[in-house]
Amino acid sequence: MSLHLLELPIVMAVAELAGALAYTLTRSDLKRIVLACFGLGFAWFIVVADVMPDALENNPAGWLPLGLGAVAAAALMFKAGRQGSVAGRAGALGGMALHNLCEGIVLAAAGPVLSPLVVLGAIGHKLPEGIVVFSLADGLSTARRWALAVAFSVLIPLGTQVVFPEPLRQPVLAFAAGVLFVVLSKILLLTVGPLARAREQGLLLPRMASSAAGMVLAGLTCLVV
Repeated sequence: MSLHLLELPIVMAVAELAGALAYTLTRSDLKRIVLACFGLGFAWFIVVADVMPDALENNPAGWLPLGLGAVAAAALMFKAGRQGSVAGRAGALGGMALHNLCEGIVLAAAGPVLSPLVVLGAIGHKLPEGIVVFSLADGLSTARRWALAVAFSVLIPLGTQVVFPEPLRQPVLAFAAGVLFVVLSKILLLTVGPLARAREQGLLLPRMASSAAGMVLAGLTCLVV
């Protein structure tokens, strides 16, 4: 059974909220760490295998905004010093917000009807991203984290209604990809490690395996979405 294009952004938004709910319902710290690693691995792979190629497709000049985004993220984290983690997470959240908006814009141009395989891939694509939003917003109150999760999910259907100048779509997406790549790479490394501490707590293998599983799922969804 195919799903009409107008319904798909709503399904994707609900799937992202479902991922956030799964994270909040997980009470064990170990399970939350594993979920966070899964989501971060997924998000990182999506940036590398989906967002970057989309931003650079038929756009050789896209490397400039991509590089600017990476430099801006690195400078932000370096300048922030001890608050670098907070600044980096804020940058990643901003990049994800732009990504969701651009996804809605892309869906608006995709066509009137989509296959069940694409719909399942889209759901699998958004579930881990809901986990990432909640894990990146760590430190905020639960109410504020939910407010962020809802706002981010709404950006997908909202993007289908936005008239975004085509010449600006790829540069904006490339900049967001640069920010996301640098920040998610750092957070993923910090979450999987420090390696010595992870080994002491017996968490290294679960963290690495969960991150790898997220990357595998991301690869599968990239094949169909």
